[in-house]
Amino acid sequence: MKIRSICALIALTVAAGCQTFENMDAGLTSLHGQPYQAAFDVLGFPDAENTIAGKRVFTWGSRNAGSYTVPTFNSSTAYVNGQPIYVQSQGTATETYDYHCKIDVIVGDSGVIEQTKYDGNIGGCEKYARRFPKAQ
Repeated sequence: MKIRSICALIALTVAAGCQTFENMDAGLTSLHGQPYQAAFDVLGFPDAENTIAGKRVFTWGSRNAGSYTVPTFNSSTAYVNGQPIYVQSQGTATETYDYHCKIDVIVGDSGVIEQTKYDGNIGGCEKYARRFPKAQ
């Protein structure tokens, strides 16, 4: 029963990840050829603006990193004078996470979006992916 629950959770996580990146791909591609304000309408005000090779580059980014402690349980068997003794011990382990996403929208002289790109993981990009219509 427990294995089925774990398998179902993994399947849902994979499916959610696929949907997140499909929305990002489709949503950012749909901005190509539109005025740069269209990106602002969907993504909000950018975190940065730069000029690179005569192009305006608007950047959105997010990062959430940290750590948390989880309990651990270990079972072992020791033999004393040939008799098994079962030992259970409890401890903790520290897990870390790093959710991040960076989106660049590149705009030409005419103010039209020429190119878009993003880099990140599901935890970081999900908040931006939700702002686009669901990928069909």
